[in-house]
Amino acid sequence: MSEESHLCTDSEKLKESISKVIQPDKELKTLPPLFGQPKRILLIVPPGTPEESYGRLSAAAGELPMLGLAYIAASLREQGNLVKVIDCEIHGWPISKISEDIRSFSPDIIGMTAYITNMKRCAAVARVAKEINPRITVILGGPQVSTAPEEGFHSPDVDIIVISEGEIVIRNVINALGDDHQLKQVKGIWFRDRSGHVIQNEQEGLVADIDLFPPPALDLYEMDLYFPPVHIRGEKVAHLMTSRGCPFQCTFCETKLTFGRSIRYHSIERVLRDLVGLIRQGYKSFQFYDDIFTLNPKRTEELCCRIIEKGWKIEWICFTRTNCVNDDLLSVMKRAGCYLIVYGCESGDNELLKLIKKGLTIEQNLEALWLAKKHGILTLASFMLGLPTETYDQSLKTIQFALNPCLDYAAFPICEPYPGTELWIDAVKYGTFDTSGRYRNNLLSENAAVWIPHGRTRKELEQLSIYAMKRFYFRPRIIWQGFKNFFHLPIKRATNYFIAGFKYFFFSESDSSVPGTRF
Repeated sequence: MSEESHLCTDSEKLKESISKVIQPDKELKTLPPLFGQPKRILLIVPPGTPEESYGRLSAAAGELPMLGLAYIAASLREQGNLVKVIDCEIHGWPISKISEDIRSFSPDIIGMTAYITNMKRCAAVARVAKEINPRITVILGGPQVSTAPEEGFHSPDVDIIVISEGEIVIRNVINALGDDHQLKQVKGIWFRDRSGHVIQNEQEGLVADIDLFPPPALDLYEMDLYFPPVHIRGEKVAHLMTSRGCPFQCTFCETKLTFGRSIRYHSIERVLRDLVGLIRQGYKSFQFYDDIFTLNPKRTEELCCRIIEKGWKIEWICFTRTNCVNDDLLSVMKRAGCYLIVYGCESGDNELLKLIKKGLTIEQNLEALWLAKKHGILTLASFMLGLPTETYDQSLKTIQFALNPCLDYAAFPICEPYPGTELWIDAVKYGTFDTSGRYRNNLLSENAAVWIPHGRTRKELEQLSIYAMKRFYFRPRIIWQGFKNFFHLPIKRATNYFIAGFKYFFFSESDSSVPGTRF
């Protein structure tokens, strides 16, 4: 068996072991301190453009700082290291600019968050770093290498892979650098030893008390350069998390591959402290980035009541499931400043919802949309077109569902299965992967293989996606609502969104009509 196939086998075992982690098992009082000299650490968002990921709608999609990298930066800085963050994507910098920054900062360590969309770009940065100074340690973390560590080592310039949650692991790595024997004792990493062999350490447990983690170091980003998606209000917008994880079983999601099916909460006091710190920095608009913000309704209600008691004039949005809200909760959320909820409705067909193990029905989705409307809270729902086994008529059914008058915003991406997920297994069974390069894969921009369900064509799905967007947004109510929302946005953002929408809707490479439509 080759080393690569051996790594793939071990990666499958890793995914299986992580998926069995139901409860966090790491009881700590403090995070690991620094032993030895502080390190100079450069955290990099590799070069890239929003267009590579979102295509024509890149301006409407927005650009926000990488939250995971901000949490890692905060942990490293708190440990006593000198940390710098460079976001090449928001600056539009090429690889050549990276070389200048690496030379000027002279880091001991370069760290990057790896997604399926940027693996090649991470490898390119690693190569440049090693050309400048072979002694620089290159570390990758993030969802892609957490679920498939062997992919990170396809680049000969990557030294260490951090698997799953990184705040503790990265501190232990800092203390063990330069000594293979000590690195072998660090749980939660794979690393390349001095002889070039990949060493696979055991998995690190999840920390039970996430209040131990410092708040994300957003101050290390040039926040004035970022702009949120079109549906988010405010001149300055900050995003933060009040919990980590998700206990549900959706087949398309990578969260359980990284964190198991655990859910951990920050204390209410900690969340309030984080908000106070951001408010003092001038933020009045927030995006709670929890997978399911309202999973524990009593906790969410308590947090909202505390915000109301403090008299903060803030606005915020959150992500949740349609079966995790109720009448009373939405009422207090509205009074606390919630103006929009993002729901993952995924499909307008109950059989497809069962297939992806969503654990919801279209009836539950409709009820939640109606309740939000009742309390004056806007809603955004995401749908996937072209799920495994999905027929043309089922795609139209999803589009029809989205036209419900209670829904204010919608997105219709084509289903792109992520390697390592259950949906990927279904995709192999119920479709093919086109590697000809004829089609654009906006969600997985560096993945050469574009998935196509049996009995469908990529062109048809692309036409349906564009048709769905036009059908949804070219309605008087939605146009009027969008016009009103522009008054909540800075002029520059509003202008960019208008131009992006105009280009998308009037210059897309397909007709807005769909043969056989029942609408």
